[in-house]
Amino acid sequence: MYIKLHSSLKEIIMMLIGILIGSLMLSCLDSLYIQNVQTFQYLGKSGAGKVIVAKKNAVAFSAILSKDITVGGKEVVKYDSLLTNVGGAYDKSTGIFTAPYKGIYTISCSLMSHPKNNVHLAIMRNGKKLSLVYSASGTNHSAQTLQLLLNKGDKIWIQNHNGHKASLHDHGSYNLFSGVLITQI
Repeated sequence: MYIKLHSSLKEIIMMLIGILIGSLMLSCLDSLYIQNVQTFQYLGKSGAGKVIVAKKNAVAFSAILSKDITVGGKEVVKYDSLLTNVGGAYDKSTGIFTAPYKGIYTISCSLMSHPKNNVHLAIMRNGKKLSLVYSASGTNHSAQTLQLLLNKGDKIWIQNHNGHKASLHDHGSYNLFSGVLITQI
C-alpha cells in the first residue's frame, strides 16, 4: 500500500508541478503579449536605415450604399451610409477618402452588381487605378483589399471603371468601401 500510495502521490505532485509551470508560462506569455501590444512601435528600418515608428492617431471608416444606385461611366461611387468615420477622413458627399497622415492603410471595397449588368469598379489613388473589382450580372459578389503606403493628402475613391452606366445592387449590406490606418509613419 505504501508503494501504491507513494506512486499516486508522486503522480499528483508531478501533475501539480506541470499545472504550475503551465500557468506560469501562460502568465508570462499574456504579460509579453500585453507589453508588446502596448509598446509596439518598432516597425523596421527605411531604406536609409531610419527607424520607422508608429504613432497614435486613429483613422477608420466604413461606408455602404443604402439602396440600388446607377453610376455613370468613370463616375465616383458615393457610399452614402456611414457605419464608422473615426477621424472624419471619408466624405460621403464626394465618395473620397483623404489620408490625414502618412502611413500604412488597409483599403477595402466589396461589390454586388444589379442582376441586369456587369460592373467593374476601380480603386483609385490620386487619379490612378490601383486595382479592379468585378461583379458579373446576377448575384455575384466580389471584394478587394489592399495595404497601401499613403502620403498625407492622398485621395482614395472607388469609381466605375467602364465608360458606360453601371447599376449596383444593394439594400445596405453588399457594397462597402472602408479603410483603416494601420500605423502612422
